[in-house]
Amino acid sequence: MSENIRVLMNGAAGKMGRALSLGLAALPNMQICAAVDIKSSEVDYGFLCGMGEVGFGLQTDLAAAITESKPDVVVDFTNPAVVMKNIRTAVELHTPIVVGTTGFTEADYKQISKWCAEFDTPVFIASNFALGAVLMMRFAKEAARYMPYVEVIERHHDQKLDAPSGTAVTTLEMIGEVRQPMSQGNPQEFERLTGSRGAEVDGMRVHSVRLPGYVATQEVVFGAAGQVLCIRHDALSREAYVPGVALAVEKMAAMNKGELVHGLESLL
Repeated sequence: MSENIRVLMNGAAGKMGRALSLGLAALPNMQICAAVDIKSSEVDYGFLCGMGEVGFGLQTDLAAAITESKPDVVVDFTNPAVVMKNIRTAVELHTPIVVGTTGFTEADYKQISKWCAEFDTPVFIASNFALGAVLMMRFAKEAARYMPYVEVIERHHDQKLDAPSGTAVTTLEMIGEVRQPMSQGNPQEFERLTGSRGAEVDGMRVHSVRLPGYVATQEVVFGAAGQVLCIRHDALSREAYVPGVALAVEKMAAMNKGELVHGLESLL
């Protein structure tokens, strides 16, 4: 590996890809060496991100870009419909990949673990790369030990494809580790409009809001007799994710065994 960690950004033309490229390139130990997106462009990628000329544009073929640029790590913030293919491409070429795309199933995780072992290449996946969000989930799990009546409200920009968010799903899973499944609310409750009470997981409710203006906000609301506890995290800009992604990139670049690593909390 070179002195600087060479990073290929996949999903490079999106808002997240551009923000992460700018943030990672500003770090003294990292270099953006290639950019991939669904549409190619000969415009210098550095100009698209505001980081100055870098000498390459956008490519569309991930495998070709990896082969040509020889990155130490691929960072993927793309689309749930293509992310499994992207992971397979990276590990087949023995290139570690850090994934912030969400929407995975348990079957997906099992398949990725098999690929990691088969090609002896690590993969890192996290539902959220903001340190504050990781703490929010950890605090919510602790609160659920004492206040099991809980609902999750997550708010994202209106271009997000999956609902609920990966962070909301992870939060519910973490709470489920310490909370017994139980019903909440009036047993005679009914919905005047289908879906108005949100999705249900072991009695917990999760609500997804999609509106322009949001980046990412999640509120975990606990209720008990005479009191309400709210644990909330707001990502006000995509800069919030740069330190977490950088940490994952550093760990994957140094990792010398093929395995799936899941969750930013596992690196803290």
